[in-house]
Amino acid sequence: MSTVRPATIATDIPALTGLRGVAAFWVLLYHAWVNATPRAIEIGFGSYSLNLTVAFSGGGAGVDVFFTLSAFLLALPFVQWRLGLVARPSLGIYWIRRIVRIFPAYYAQLAVLLFLAGVFGIGTWPDARRLIGNLLLWFNFGSSGVAPLNGVAYTLPIEFSFYLVLPLLALLLRPRWWVLLLLFAVAETQLYRHLMFDPAADTMSKVVVLNQLPGRLDQFVFGMLAAYAYVRTATTGRLPGRRAADASFLAGVAGVVLMLALLQMGSETFWSGSWLLFVWHGGMGAAIALVLYASAAGSRIARLLFDNRPLRQLGLISFGLYLWHPPILEWLTNAGAFDRIDGYRLPWSLPVLLLLTGLVAALSYRFVERPLLRLGHRKSKTSAAAAELTIATPSA
Repeated sequence: MSTVRPATIATDIPALTGLRGVAAFWVLLYHAWVNATPRAIEIGFGSYSLNLTVAFSGGGAGVDVFFTLSAFLLALPFVQWRLGLVARPSLGIYWIRRIVRIFPAYYAQLAVLLFLAGVFGIGTWPDARRLIGNLLLWFNFGSSGVAPLNGVAYTLPIEFSFYLVLPLLALLLRPRWWVLLLLFAVAETQLYRHLMFDPAADTMSKVVVLNQLPGRLDQFVFGMLAAYAYVRTATTGRLPGRRAADASFLAGVAGVVLMLALLQMGSETFWSGSWLLFVWHGGMGAAIALVLYASAAGSRIARLLFDNRPLRQLGLISFGLYLWHPPILEWLTNAGAFDRIDGYRLPWSLPVLLLLTGLVAALSYRFVERPLLRLGHRKSKTSAAAAELTIATPSA
């Protein structure tokens, strides 16, 4: 007769909340850098200089962090179920939470944009087709898709498409079966990207078509597998020690830096069929997944970097920060807010953009997101936002 020993799995990991804040800021930084007229960012040390341009130009990778992190967090309850640790998650509650995570804040912004366009002429009032497309997130669907009123919203249907398939993919989150999930995701992503490359005639078409979920599935699955590794090692008492967790974290960060450097070097040929076009997001997802696993496993470096109040606060309002910074930046630019700055305006425009966007995002979180998210959690007996979930596992 097997004995039972308690195992504690953290499901609310402060370092990952801070990392979410970093991802949102990184995307904001990229757009502020582009708006200020891109230039090389270098810091001089006597006769030497450190080129930090890739940290600005690679800000789009914040979206890769969002995707992989989302997959990690959402997979946790499904992993515990597949390993026989908890009851099957309620799909009804799962769908409610996914809907209230995206649509209320998005629709609130859409209402503001339409109000400003209709009453004050700020922005563009869409025709009926474009309006309906924005309401339905119909952005990444070839010639039938519409242009989003807010450019960054193109990522929302990619994320939501993953929500739809996660419960099915989660069936493979168990010993030995996870290998099949990995092979399927990598093979499917490669097949889709290669098959759709030629039919997408120009660069813009390739951006739209190749970045649909089938072309990004591998990085989502890497996040799911990081969650599987975390739960599996935690419940069997095989979590890495602090030094090993720190080493894993640094290896993941090195992987992120490597992928950014490769993108910088291959940017001119990326959309013309470079090998990077087919593997870059997957490679970035794998590196980020290692960072996520190490952070959840207790890396001291991750806690030092990400588990602090400013970044955790940014993490809480990260969705609003992500949604609101493009229109606010556009409004500031059209109003000529930075026209009188003599010299490079990024050091001035960035803090202004961050402050204004942070205020609007905080209001969105306080009055739109948080009340509905709490309502969604009340419908569940076990909250996904709980700090810890205590489970019983049979010992070997």
